[in-house]
Amino acid sequence: MLYRKILTAKTKRGPSSIDLTQAINDVVKESGIEQGFCHIYLKATTAGLVINERDMLLLKDMEKFFANLVPEAKLYAHPENAFSHLRASLLKQSLTIPVEKGELVLGTWQSILLFEFDVRDREREVVVTVIGSE
Repeated sequence: MLYRKILTAKTKRGPSSIDLTQAINDVVKESGIEQGFCHIYLKATTAGLVINERDMLLLKDMEKFFANLVPEAKLYAHPENAFSHLRASLLKQSLTIPVEKGELVLGTWQSILLFEFDVRDREREVVVTVIGSE
C-alpha cells in the first residue's frame, strides 16, 4: 500500500529551522500503514532536511555553522542567493525512515528538521510518502 500527502511549511529567512517530526508522524498515522517506510522529499534548492536533536542551543549553533561555513557574500557567480544554494547542498532533499507499529522509528533525541537558507520567508512543499502494509 502507498499513501502520499503534501505538507506545506512556512519558513523564515535563513538560516532558520523548523521541526517537521509531529506533522510527518501524523501523516504516517493517517496512512494506516503499520510496517514499512516513510519517504520525505523537500521540493527546494535553497533549503534542506536533516535528522538531528531539536535543542534550541544546538539549532542556533547549526545556524551559525552554516553562516560561517558558507558566508553571505558577493564573491559568488550566481546572483543574489548563491550562498543559500551552497548551504542547502550540505543537507538532503529527501529522507527515508522506517515505520513500525504505525509510527516513525526515531531515536529518543531525533527530530526531522527543515533548514531554510533562502534570503526571504518561503512556503515549502514537503512530499510525504508512506509505503508498507496495514
